[in-house]
Amino acid sequence: MNRPLAPRRAFSACPHDCPSTCALEVEVLDERTIGRIHGSKENDYTAGVICAKVARYSERIHNPNRLVHPLVRKGKKVAGEGRDWRDASVWQRIGWDEALDLVAEKFDAAEARYGAETVWPYYYAGTMGLVQRDGLHRLRHAKRYSGEYDTICITPAWTGYMAGAGAIRGADPREMAKSDLVVIWGTNAVATQVNVMTHAIRARKERGAKIAVVDVYRTETMKQADIGLCLKPGTDGALACAVMHVLFRDGHADRGYLAKYTDAPAELEAHLATRTPEWASAITGLSVAEIEDFAKAVGTTKRTFFRIGYGFTRSRNGPVSIHA
Repeated sequence: MNRPLAPRRAFSACPHDCPSTCALEVEVLDERTIGRIHGSKENDYTAGVICAKVARYSERIHNPNRLVHPLVRKGKKVAGEGRDWRDASVWQRIGWDEALDLVAEKFDAAEARYGAETVWPYYYAGTMGLVQRDGLHRLRHAKRYSGEYDTICITPAWTGYMAGAGAIRGADPREMAKSDLVVIWGTNAVATQVNVMTHAIRARKERGAKIAVVDVYRTETMKQADIGLCLKPGTDGALACAVMHVLFRDGHADRGYLAKYTDAPAELEAHLATRTPEWASAITGLSVAEIEDFAKAVGTTKRTFFRIGYGFTRSRNGPVSIHA
């Protein structure tokens, strides 16, 4: 029986602002048209699994409503007008060179009148990928548009993490599959990073690993957890302190490691002396038993993997919480 040939596949990487940066195999239908997108099975982190929105990326690329040319408003802005970019009475198509010149002129005019910092770079990655996003960094640095070190999206998280770890690096995420306890803290991985769940579930199936989830509401990720800790918003730091208190109290702290790689382990232990589960319970809304059981699981499970998200850093004292 004759069968149609499978489309040729090209290799690519996901452009979304997501730490998975999935390896992709893209069906190429012709020189201007793509088909379905698949996760690469050759990449052992992507492991053939990608999220639904990227699998159907062709629907976005080839959607007839997609804006593919720059437009300029014909007259002054009027409330309620211009919501449909196809409305020729409001919008006029222009060329890319003209559009770039227009934007640059507006930037220069604002800078000349109010100073460079009147242009505030309120943006992040979106679907630009690292190269295009960092191109914007270079523009704002060259023009001195803002004294802001980086974006409001990640700076609180990175500042707190570097205060504790010294650098933005962590364990290889593929090690989740080889762990006996996977702690997913402050991220709804089921919805936002499916690969985390791929490796966490694999650890559960192959090793009998437990999955613990810490969040401020009962997410879809927490529904799949063996240990679910639903705490009050902004209290993650208190929970972390109580867990460390128990680790020191019960002899689970790795004192040799602390002496070698940290600068003040004795001061930390002294600081945590009063940060008991009872103290944290009153702050977090968790029961003393929940805190004790979670701390015991962390302390007695050598192969514990922490997957930390940005969620709880976007609140008062966010950097301090992720530091803890």
